[in-house]
Formats: sequence, structure tokens, C-alpha cells
Amino acid sequence: MSARQWFNVHSWAGLFVGALLFVTCLSGTLATLSHELEYLSDSQFRAISDSGDTDFAAIERTLNTHYPGAQVMYLARHKQDYLATEVQLKIQGSFRFVYVDGATGALLGEGPWARISRFLRNWHMTLSMGWTGKLIITSLSLLLVVLLVSSLYVYRQWWRHFLKRPAALTLCKRNSWSDWHKLLGLWSYWFILVMALTGLWYLVEHGLQTAKIDHYVAPPPAVTQLANQNEKSTRPPLTLSAAYQAAKQAFPSLDIRYISYPQHSHQAIQIRGYNDDILLRLRANKVYLHPATGAVLGIQKGEQLPLVPRLKDTADPLHFGNFAGLGTKLIWAFFGALMTFVSGAGVVMGWLRVRRKTSAIRWLGVSGVIAIALVLASVVATSMSFSVRNVPAQLFSPVLGVEK
Repeated sequence: MSARQWFNVHSWAGLFVGALLFVTCLSGTLATLSHELEYLSDSQFRAISDSGDTDFAAIERTLNTHYPGAQVMYLARHKQDYLATEVQLKIQGSFRFVYVDGATGALLGEGPWARISRFLRNWHMTLSMGWTGKLIITSLSLLLVVLLVSSLYVYRQWWRHFLKRPAALTLCKRNSWSDWHKLLGLWSYWFILVMALTGLWYLVEHGLQTAKIDHYVAPPPAVTQLANQNEKSTRPPLTLSAAYQAAKQAFPSLDIRYISYPQHSHQAIQIRGYNDDILLRLRANKVYLHPATGAVLGIQKGEQLPLVPRLKDTADPLHFGNFAGLGTKLIWAFFGALMTFVSGAGVVMGWLRVRRKTSAIRWLGVSGVIAIALVLASVVATSMSFSVRNVPAQLFSPVLGVEK
């Protein structure tokens, strides 16, 4: 292909759904720091202590004191210890977030399902359009691959231009936008490649889930046997602190960050955490417990995962930069901002090139109009749905404030 043909391919890929690609980059950048934005917005999202130790007994006492009659759905402590520990409660058939200090159990506040992080994640991952939205978003990874490959042919001898000084950015001068588009594109190339590869994995994963093809580790046999019994337990559910102790004894090196209660007594409690693994999400390491007796039904270790499950549990930390503290999240947000600018600059350049020859509507074309319509619809859909959180009718979890 000639340089002109590569340029046409590059321009088409960038402008085909330019508005949607720009918004996806923007929402992803903001989603990377969504919990930090909440941290800045309200003190209830800020932990008091910077200790990495979690006092489950103290948290349990706080919940028993302040929320009698409620039930815990799950407890989660972030990888970043400056963030508050979150507890999801079922209170008289409704949902409530409770925020506590993980190290001391002190009550920090409470709130609904709707919050900044929920809005941004729903918007970024699926446009709040369910299966179709996820397919649209993950398919953008194909365009990223086209853009990455074609850019190497469009920008000849690109390796010589990492330190080239760009022209002063001027709104109506296409050459100035081009200089910045190329320079920031070069410096963020590695990051865009990571986004493209993880996006391709999400697309493949979406296909596997749609086709109902198993691609993750099956639950341990004891968990399946318990589910098949389908019998109601005559014993009360395990308390938070008891579940923690049982899991810690079974998996001593596990840094427990998550406890989830089941809906029924024939389903297992799941305990998740980190085990000094590299680039693995929380669910890679887990302990399954009998919800009434605390008996260990199985242990999953991230270091023992086969290739495909390993890829599945690596994609999220690599995509959002949540694997080595605030530092990597800031790096990901910075390069995400560069990627957003590169995407937006490409659209501006495309318009400046033809603005004297055609109207904006004709330049956008059908795909451009559809992309803008999708963006607007996604904002409306997310605004209307991100506050909705249904609670299960049944929950096999201790009733708080009741003497054991």
C-alpha cells in the first residue's frame, strides 16, 4: 500500500466513530481515578488510618451497633489503603453502602448505590446499554489496532521525532494540531497498544460469554456438591470475623480484602484477596467456605491458574493500571489523557481539512451521526440507570445486632 492509502485507512479508522472513540477514552481515563475522585469529593470515602491491616472484628462490632436488623451482602477493601472499606448492606429490602475505616472499624458514612465510580464504570464499560453496549465498546479495539498499524506507515521515520518541538497549538491551524497529534501519539503508543490488546481480550471474552463457553476455573467439587444438596441449613450463617479466621487459617499468606455472602445456605461464602502475585485481580485468589460451618470447601491460587483464566484475571489490572498503588493509576490516567487528546485532535484535524469543501453533517456521514447519537444516548441511559441496585429476596447472612 502507498503512503496515501495508509493515510486514508488511518483517517477512516479515526473518524469512523470518532466521537464514540473520544468519549470512551475520556470515560476510561476518569474511571481509572474514579475512587480517587470520590476520595476528594467527600470525607466518608477516606480511610482514617493508613494501615494495611483489616480489623474484621471491629468492623463487625460497628455494623452490629449502628445497623441492627441489616444483613451484609459483601465487604470490600480497596488495594489502596487510603480509601474507605465498603460494606454493602440489605436493610429492610433496600440497599445501602456503609463506609468504615478498615484498620479500626470506625464508621465513616453511608450512601446509595449511585456514586461517581458507578457512573463512570457503567458509562465506560457498556454505555449502560447491556450486551449491545459492551459489544460496541470492545469492538473499538479493532479500530485501535488499525490506527496503531497504519500510523507507522503514515508517520514516516517516526522514530526520529520523539523530541521534535511541535508548533504552538492554534485552534484553526491544522498543522499545529497535526504536530501535537503525532508527538503525543508517539509517546503514548505503548499505552494505546496496551488498551488495544486488553480491549481485544474483552471482545473475545464477550464472545465466549455469549456463546456460553466455559473459559474460567470451575468451582471446587465440594462447592458443586453443596449446591446440589439444595438443603436448608439449621445452623446460623457464619459471622464476618469467623469467616475471616477460617479463610486465614486455610490460606495464611492471603491478604483478605473481600468477603461475599451467598443468597442460600447451599452456596459457599467467597473470600478473596491478594497473594503477592503480579498483575492479578482480586478474584484470582479465593477461599470457598461452608456458609454455616466455616468448613473449607476449596482454595484457588492465582499462581496456579491456567493460561486463559490468567489472561482473564490480568486484563483488568492492566487496562486500568490498578496493580501497584496510586503511582500506576496516575501514570495510566496521564497517558489516558494523552490518548484522549490524540483521539480528539484527529477528529479536529479531519474537520479542518475539509471544512471549506463540505458541511459538518456530510463530513460526519452516517457513522459519525450514529456515533454522536450513541454518545448522547449513553449519557442519558447512564444517568437514569446508575442509581439502580436490586437486592436479593433471600440472603444467607447474619442478621446484625442479634445476640449469637
